[in-house]
Amino acid sequence: MRVYIITYDIKGTWIRNYNPLFNALRAFPHWMHHMDNTWFVVSDLTAEDIYNNLRPHIFVDSRLLIVAITRDYYGYLNQDAWSWLDTYRHLM
Repeated sequence: MRVYIITYDIKGTWIRNYNPLFNALRAFPHWMHHMDNTWFVVSDLTAEDIYNNLRPHIFVDSRLLIVAITRDYYGYLNQDAWSWLDTYRHLM
């Protein structure tokens, strides 16, 4: 199992329904949606497998990036996000 950060750039949101993408992200057993276009998920899939699972739920002009998180991270997040990351730090 690994912890991934998934981020996307949604184009034309005023005419599109992104509930299928959000539902696919919520299907991971452990996830956190802490910023508008960014999620953390825990999965035993590779980044490529996650991409292949999510790709059908975004439009061709949108962007999607999946990166495994290492223990070398730093930033300014709310306490809920830091607590979530601390919970899964042993997977990094």
